[in-house]
Amino acid sequence: MSAPCRIGLLQLADSAPVIVAHALDIFSKYGVKVEPIIVPSWANIADGLVWNGLDGAIMFAPLAIMTTLGQRGRAIALRPGLPLSREGNKIVLRGQQTEQEQWYSDGDKHRAFQLWAATLNRKPRLGVVHLYSTHYLILTRFLKSISICRDTKTEIVIMPPANMIEALATGEIDGFCAGPPWGTDAALKHLAFPVASSASIVPGHLEKMLFLKETWKTENPDATHRIYNAVCDAAKICTAPEQTAYITNLLSAPLTACGLDLPTEAVATVMPASPTVPDTMIFDTMPRSAASSFGWMIQDMQTEGWLTAPLPETLSNLNWL
Repeated sequence: MSAPCRIGLLQLADSAPVIVAHALDIFSKYGVKVEPIIVPSWANIADGLVWNGLDGAIMFAPLAIMTTLGQRGRAIALRPGLPLSREGNKIVLRGQQTEQEQWYSDGDKHRAFQLWAATLNRKPRLGVVHLYSTHYLILTRFLKSISICRDTKTEIVIMPPANMIEALATGEIDGFCAGPPWGTDAALKHLAFPVASSASIVPGHLEKMLFLKETWKTENPDATHRIYNAVCDAAKICTAPEQTAYITNLLSAPLTACGLDLPTEAVATVMPASPTVPDTMIFDTMPRSAASSFGWMIQDMQTEGWLTAPLPETLSNLNWL
């Protein structure tokens, strides 16, 4: 058996395949030992990879790219890993039935946003999970689509996804873009209403991938495909309708019981097999071309000034193109 692989993840429903593979001993069946490590924030994920606290992680590509380029203290090699999920992120704004009805009844979403923002008597504070995230890029695209200038008309607040419900309830933020199940949970708790899904903004977009550090792969040459196969098997279980109750109970179990301590009703609602809510996440481990997977992200990252054009040779050498 290979050396234990420490995989970092956050309290998100699209972490399910790794949690399920661990709970059902699927990793053991493939002859590998994996230790899921739940961390508070995406900054902890990046730092764990850079400073050797983690051997791999479930994360979004923009953060992996910027970590590869040394934006977390030193450069490390991360190649595109195993695709895990597509879509699933939601944008929600503070308010209940009255505000929601006004938003949906007004065909001019630019005006609807301005009317909503006027009730706050200040710039709306909108949360995203990390600067180098699909969520930041998707929120930016949404605001552009309704002709709202992100930099002058809003204030962007960075915080872990699991903190956003409390931040919304206390008024620290006025809305957010986050992965499942947090947008759905905000709506179920009547704290906010959804205004867009990532599926409507970037249809079919790649969301999370399982990355393993190149140093760990080199030291464990036969283990990578075994881990990937185990996670693929678990992803299939996560999409089976008859497994929804089991997956929901597993993800909503306490951290001390190897769960993710996620809100039960929200998890049940966002599972891929759930027919109750459109635009839920999709577990998809099929490989796709670099252009279709990362093209829109790289374009937007260049627009933000995070990446140069042409791309740094480091990314080209690691097959990000």
